[in-house]
Amino acid sequence: MKLTEKLSVFGARLGTSVKSLAKVALLGRRPGVKPSPMAADGKPLIILGNGPSLRALIDSRGEQLCRATTMALNFAANAEEFPMLRPDFYLLADPHFFEGRESDPNVRKMFERFNCLVDWPMTLYIPTSQKASELKITNRNISIERFNFIGAEGFGWLERWLYGTGLAMPRPRNVLVPALMTAMLAGFRTIYLTGADHGWLSTLGVTEENTVVNFQPHFYKDNDEEHSRVASVYSKVRLHDVLLSFYLAFRSYHRVEAYAKACGITVVNSTPGSFIDAFDRGPLPF
Repeated sequence: MKLTEKLSVFGARLGTSVKSLAKVALLGRRPGVKPSPMAADGKPLIILGNGPSLRALIDSRGEQLCRATTMALNFAANAEEFPMLRPDFYLLADPHFFEGRESDPNVRKMFERFNCLVDWPMTLYIPTSQKASELKITNRNISIERFNFIGAEGFGWLERWLYGTGLAMPRPRNVLVPALMTAMLAGFRTIYLTGADHGWLSTLGVTEENTVVNFQPHFYKDNDEEHSRVASVYSKVRLHDVLLSFYLAFRSYHRVEAYAKACGITVVNSTPGSFIDAFDRGPLPF
């Protein structure tokens, strides 16, 4: 690499490093992710992404999933199978889950099911920017821990320090990024990904009215309210914005994998046909 190219790369990394440090200084809080006793026992964690492939896994290995250590995400609590799966951990990252508590019936339903259905110990992870008291979770089986929902890039040593302290993470364009990083902060050394299809490109389209359409199926059936909400969100974006978001998401997984390997942590993608190309593929441990 020529000197001018090296200087250009150094300048770019310096700029992103300074920007990341500024974000952490302004927005960062002390994270509250505690070491998990399950991780200390050497148990692997299975992250249950909400992609359509999870349906086949539940149908074929539901009993094994119930006995495994698992983390659920987003609207999984609204699925019929939620009280059967009994996830040990649950993570919410999207601001909509907190801002839409009163306006979105699906968000209300999710918190109601937290309070009414969870009769097992479950840790709920939320961003440090959100106040736990405002969630109105009265179920004593649920303990709340908080993570910094801040994306950071820059010099490799700086990324490793920010990620390791929980002050930041690779740019979280998808909930799987905070799920993976939080799982590592909790001490898990082996993490399996399921339901991480990410086949968004196959459902992406543009209507005759130049409206971007991107139907993202889940293992459960979304109701009309959720379809309308997603359509409303996409009505305000352009195709290049969507593709950029895809790019950032898939690139972030490579940063997660690099950090995991530096820490001696194994992330296995056990999702058939997944578009994520960052992690080694392999079967679940049962």
